[in-house]
Amino acid sequence: MKQKITLLLSLFFSLAIYSQIDSTKIAFIAYWSIGDDYDFKVSKVKREWKNDVLTKKDSSQYIANFKVLDSTEESYKIQWTYKNNIVSTFQEKAEKIFEDKEAVNQILKKNDLSKVIYKTNELGEFIEILNWKELGESTKLLLQEMLNNFEKKNPEKVNELRNAMNPIIDIYSSKQGLEQLAIKELQYFHSPFGLEYDITEPIEYKQELPNVLGGEPILADATLTFEEVDFENSFCSLKEETVINPDDTKRVVQELFTRMKIDESKTDNTFDNAVFDITDLNYYQYYFYPGVPHYIYGGRKFVLKMEKTDIEKIEELYIELIYDE
Repeated sequence: MKQKITLLLSLFFSLAIYSQIDSTKIAFIAYWSIGDDYDFKVSKVKREWKNDVLTKKDSSQYIANFKVLDSTEESYKIQWTYKNNIVSTFQEKAEKIFEDKEAVNQILKKNDLSKVIYKTNELGEFIEILNWKELGESTKLLLQEMLNNFEKKNPEKVNELRNAMNPIIDIYSSKQGLEQLAIKELQYFHSPFGLEYDITEPIEYKQELPNVLGGEPILADATLTFEEVDFENSFCSLKEETVINPDDTKRVVQELFTRMKIDESKTDNTFDNAVFDITDLNYYQYYFYPGVPHYIYGGRKFVLKMEKTDIEKIEELYIELIYDE
């Protein structure tokens, strides 16, 4: 039976007040129980400009369900289920690459990517996807079948596409690739958990972002600011701003292009003097007790300046709690 957040807050109101004795701090700790069940509307918007001209605009939307399957003293086991448009992330990428929407839809029907089982610690911090091997194998088969389908129609181009796709297949079928890229809404969902925050001033800190290609992590500088805190209703709003190290970004992109066997000499631009600028701006509105988001916004702006071409990309993710009527 789906639990209403208003009832949860009412049931645990006295305990929540007791746990927040210090009004200058907030502890983000998950207070979940087996069977807790929430629906969220997830929206994604992607836009791209080339030399200040809008060249791409894509959007998708689906309903996802968060359900607590198990709870122990040390961890939670969570099920994240896509209730509609379940493979939107893969579908968007596939349709752009293979340019055959109907074929993509038929292939996707054979592969189940609708259910993610994952684990957090007792505080609610994300640990790992538990069924990543099944998801990774489905993703790998899906992309390989799309390549085979493409080869039948474009045999003269398939080798070039295979070279470009092989590292993408490796990334999206790996544990880290699934966790950080394919299902990254889970990273946003659990980002605040596991720490006690001083809400009186901005918090500045260093981040080490995972490198999905392996090797050295990507460094970043981040600032977290609490914009609203309502202890009576156990609700808060916070803003996170992150600047990603441009040299680390350049290193990873160059490595990816090398693996994709892209010859820069055949293009109009090179990365020798390229300038990278990646910034994240995230907003979180949370019922910090019991630990459920009301609204999450994740925005990333990517700017690449090269000799003859400037590229700007903006990716936005929205996660909104659906309240029971």
